[in-house]
Amino acid sequence: MIISIIGAGSIGGAIARSLVKSRVAERIIASRRHVERIMNLKKLGIHVTYDNRKAAEDADVIIICVKPKDVGLVIKEIRDSIAGKLVISMAAAISLNLLERIAPEAKFVRVMPNLAVLVQESFSAYSISRKLSEDERAIVEKVLGALGRFVEVPEEMMDVITALSGCAPGYMAFIVKALIDASVRMGLPEDTALRAAAQSMIGTGKLILEAGLSISEIIRRVATPGGVTEEILKRMERSELSEKMGSALEAGVEKSRRIAESLNLIGLG
Repeated sequence: MIISIIGAGSIGGAIARSLVKSRVAERIIASRRHVERIMNLKKLGIHVTYDNRKAAEDADVIIICVKPKDVGLVIKEIRDSIAGKLVISMAAAISLNLLERIAPEAKFVRVMPNLAVLVQESFSAYSISRKLSEDERAIVEKVLGALGRFVEVPEEMMDVITALSGCAPGYMAFIVKALIDASVRMGLPEDTALRAAAQSMIGTGKLILEAGLSISEIIRRVATPGGVTEEILKRMERSELSEKMGSALEAGVEKSRRIAESLNLIGLG
């Protein structure tokens, strides 16, 4: 299998490196207009090019990693080269319907990853609009498995996924910064606070995903009656932190929907 990544910027380049590491393909091609910026990928055995059309022609699977505003131009450029092929779009807010209007002969899969693809710890949600063969579905999941964890969702949930996990590295970092700032004000060295908060976030994720502990079970085990955690959680409840985070997530969902609607109206040129 040959996989081409069109738009090998920060995320696209990370995907190329992850695919090489996981050995899910016999050959990886990375395409970027400014090809000089991705020459370092050649050291990993990745073929680099500025020619999107040739990259699509030579591949069995094409991954689109360009900005949403550029998707239409790229798909039109490679349309003749992707007929009958599996095309994985990682462009936010671009619907399957819109992609298929531009290139109806391709088999599109829509994916929402997040920045953690840089360390192979992304959460990626994917949607399909037509039935894929078992082999094609297996290919999609192999690719996404190389980037982290994944799940299939109905496309109408993509705006929620965008706000929940697509944006998560941003607001998780915001929360970590708030904890670090508070710890530093109380005298803890910043580097220690940073490592403590970041590792605690990793550890909590593993308790859920690997140890199989529920949220309520984690809270029960940590928040002993009359203890420190219980006092912190009470303060958080009094500040209505849960409601405020829910409101912020809802704002993100609405923003994602507005962007998707505007792109659909434009029709990507």
